[in-house]
Amino acid sequence: MTDPGDLLLRWVSERGTGALSDVKQGMWWLASTYCPDIEPGAAGRWLRDAVSLGHMDIDWRNRRWSAAPPVLTRLPQARGLAVLAGSRTAAFDDRLDQAVKDGLVELFRVPSARPPRDIPLPVSLIVQFDDEAGLAQWATELGAEYTSCFALQGAALLPPLGLEVRTSAPEFGQPLEQYSLDRREYEPAGRPQGDGLYRLKQREGKRVCQVRRNGEWYETSHEEGVYSVLESRNPEADVLRWLPEKDCGRERFGTLYVDWGYPLPDLHRRMAVMCSGLAPRINAHAENLAYDNVPKAVAIKIANSLGQHLGENDE
Repeated sequence: MTDPGDLLLRWVSERGTGALSDVKQGMWWLASTYCPDIEPGAAGRWLRDAVSLGHMDIDWRNRRWSAAPPVLTRLPQARGLAVLAGSRTAAFDDRLDQAVKDGLVELFRVPSARPPRDIPLPVSLIVQFDDEAGLAQWATELGAEYTSCFALQGAALLPPLGLEVRTSAPEFGQPLEQYSLDRREYEPAGRPQGDGLYRLKQREGKRVCQVRRNGEWYETSHEEGVYSVLESRNPEADVLRWLPEKDCGRERFGTLYVDWGYPLPDLHRRMAVMCSGLAPRINAHAENLAYDNVPKAVAIKIANSLGQHLGENDE
């Protein structure tokens, strides 16, 4: 195992849990050896992709992480394909390698493309199967949990976006930034300029996000804060679009496009990623992320949960 993405997942899997600062420090150490030219934000992007791929769970508020247990789940209507997500300890990889050698399963190791200055992601483990009952039994023998189709099951349970946890207003003189939906970036703000999404730096140096609505302040993540503000200002913004596939019989499946500056929250992003088992494609020219093999029903559930209209392309 020499690929830095797979090495990093092995390290995370063996450690199991810890502080977010520790895992970032380990990532930078690994990157300095294998990826010396990575960009400053590469570690954060890797962590978010690892969450989307089902390898990790992160409590951003408390700055803690944990490796997710191994899970095998079918991809929606993907011609007998499933994906193995979750942690990959050395013991787990040994069992998997033995199963492949014994001919118990056909396994494909599929990379997710990333820019040269990003930390490579671990390969996705795609399993081909003929019988679902046999697939579930094999998962149990491997030591992985089995779920029929996480993307379809999870999307049906996505809750509507809501601001629930109230908090106090930023202290006077506290470094403050406001997110501009038009420019898709935070801008310095001497004081709150009406309702919107704000980011502030606390005394210990940690940056937190808060939404101001109707004079009240609420705790939030950056992603949920963006959609909370967007929902109240422009629910028809069309930042989420879905393009159906052209193959006969595949019209209900397609690609979900998400514009830069409007990132999906962790849960919604995982639903979209688990439709293909791969991280989203990055379209730099179009300035969007593309999630493949997403059923229209799942795309609608994601958009509705975020209070957004799902645009459709016919091209």
